[in-house]
Formats: sequence, C-alpha cells, structure tokens
Amino acid sequence: MPVTPATFKLRYRGKNERTALINGGEMTHIRHGEHAQIGFELSLPRKRYPFARYERGFVQPERFLEHFLHLREARRPFRFILSRQAQSGILLANTNMRVTLESFDVVESAKDGDDLLVSMNLREFREFATKRIDENKMVQRPAREADEPPFEATHTVVRGDNLWNLARRYLGSGQRYPEIFALNRDQIQHPNLIFPGQVLRLPAG
Repeated sequence: MPVTPATFKLRYRGKNERTALINGGEMTHIRHGEHAQIGFELSLPRKRYPFARYERGFVQPERFLEHFLHLREARRPFRFILSRQAQSGILLANTNMRVTLESFDVVESAKDGDDLLVSMNLREFREFATKRIDENKMVQRPAREADEPPFEATHTVVRGDNLWNLARRYLGSGQRYPEIFALNRDQIQHPNLIFPGQVLRLPAG
C-alpha cells in the first residue's frame, strides 16, 4: 500500500460460555477462540506525496479499490504482511498471516481533500483439516448377550436429597445432575423438586 496505516488493530476473541448452576455457582465451558480479526484505516492519495511509496509508479485510488473488490469476490485467502520499524531500524512488529477480506468501507471527507480513506476488515484464515479413520484399526466390541439385560442402578429418594448431591455421590461431580434429570423426566417435573420415596434411575458411570 502507498501509505502505512497509522493504527492497526489485531483482535483475538474467545467463545467461552458460562452456565449458572442450581447451587448458585457458575461453570465455564472453554471453547476454541475465533480466528483473529484485523482492522485498520488505509489512506489512498490522489496525488503523489513524499511519504507515499509505489512499486511501479503512482497509481490512482480507484485501481486499489478494484483490487480490493477482486479479493473479496474471489473468496480465496491471501497473504497479509505488515512490518513496523523504529527510527533506529529495530523491528517493532511483524504481522504475517493468511487472511480473507471480510469488508471494506470507503470514506470521502473534505478535510482529506481528494484522498480516499478506506476502513479494512480482515479475518485470519486457517485450513480446515479432516481426520481419516482406518477401518482396519477399529476395535469391534463384542455384542451383549441377549439373555443378559444391562444393569440399571437406582436410588430411592430420602428427605434431604437433591439432584446435585446425588450426581456428586454416584457420578463424581454435582455438575452432572442434568443427566439424572433427563433420565427421569417421566417423574421429575423440575430438577429442584424431588420427593422421598421416588425411585430414580442413575446413568452408568
């Protein structure tokens, strides 16, 4: 680009989710974050300034806009490289990644004269990889004998019981109480309401 952006924003955004628990606590589901988002404003001069650089001579702003449109419509990633150096020559930052052009806005302002100001929005691109499974290495579990029905554990509710405590007692974690609730929806209307004498089915493990 003829003029290095004055500001550059690189944003990494997480996708963690938080769930409120019935005991008043909170549980965080950690997920992979979104791809990096890149934003900056780019100046496209209509005349050649001493601080502007062109590889093959001066180019009108419309040529750059045509190139941006091509990048967006091509729907293919491209290489984005931005290097910053201090006046002493020391490298301050070097951004080099494959990106896609999400959008760009063109602004014409009287204070900028005939020059154009373009707001660019890029997104980091990562290859999507699939994992193949070798069928020859798959382990076949033996079928359960028809005359051996699976064992189903149960618990008879007594005064003071709640699903959180039962999940912690039988499943090792109170956070697994929804599994007990889902397995007994035929007799539990609300996870906070269970009554002495009810026989609840328990998940395996």
